[in-house]
Amino acid sequence: MKRIVMFVIFLCVEVISLNAQNFDSDSVYYSSIPKNNKQIRKKPIKDDDIEDSKKVSYFFNVQSGVLIGCKDCSFKHEVTVSAATIHGVTIGKKLRLGAGVGFDSYQNWQTFPLFGSVSWDLFGNKNRNALFIQFDYGSAKPKANELTYSPYKDFDTGRMVGTQIGYRINYHDLKISLAIGSKYQRINASYQYPSYRYDFRGTPIIGTPNTTTLRESINRFSLTMAIGWK
Repeated sequence: MKRIVMFVIFLCVEVISLNAQNFDSDSVYYSSIPKNNKQIRKKPIKDDDIEDSKKVSYFFNVQSGVLIGCKDCSFKHEVTVSAATIHGVTIGKKLRLGAGVGFDSYQNWQTFPLFGSVSWDLFGNKNRNALFIQFDYGSAKPKANELTYSPYKDFDTGRMVGTQIGYRINYHDLKISLAIGSKYQRINASYQYPSYRYDFRGTPIIGTPNTTTLRESINRFSLTMAIGWK
């Protein structure tokens, strides 16, 4: 019986020694990474994502067109020219703020407006084609058209207001747009002419000059085309 117990103990020790594993302190376990035949596709970076990193960017455009209207529509309609350039910044994707200088001609007047401009994209944005509205506000000092006689010599600045709705085509950084709208221009001018009185001998004496003041409001339909950058 004693021999049987000793044999069983010996057999257990041998089994334990065979199953035991010794690991060095530098050894590590390795677990295999299953291979996946499907490749991970990276999402392409769009131009919009690059542009969005620039919340404020510079832009400018040059525009020209015609002003259509009349002072006395029963007589005839006038078609005159208009031109301007605007420089400013684009804030976000849709808002544009700028300042501009222009030239507008009318039948009897020429004006050189200085104005501020606000534009908002209704549909689309600065990176795509867009339908936009634009509001211009400023002042202009007129002068008489050299081809038309005018007795007025002193001119004061008058208010200028312009509104537009248009469609802008985007081609990389180049912008081309067509717009229709209206333009309002106030003309302020004055003319002094001498007055005379006569003494008892009939000799004319120059008196205090009289002043004639003109206040004229001009409303025109506008059709413009603009080419710009960014």
